[in-house]
Amino acid sequence: MKLKSKSGWKKNGNGTDDYGFSALPGGYRYYSNGYFYYAGNYGYWWTATEFDGSNAYYRNMNYNYDGVSDDSYYKSYGFSARCVEE
Repeated sequence: MKLKSKSGWKKNGNGTDDYGFSALPGGYRYYSNGYFYYAGNYGYWWTATEFDGSNAYYRNMNYNYDGVSDDSYYKSYGFSARCVEE
């Protein structure tokens, strides 16, 4: 996958990082206990678009799939964020 980092992903799920995005599998922080889950397996990134007052859109990558998924989820969960300079 061209957005994934060249290392850090579980079971040879690394990418080629062709675009310099260097996506790392940080997992997510669960809102009620503060623990992090799935680090090394999945990466979740918030988008700038809100779904409604409680939910926002995100993008997701995982170690055994070369695509990017998207959906919306509770904003109380700790997903990663990327800053883009304009």
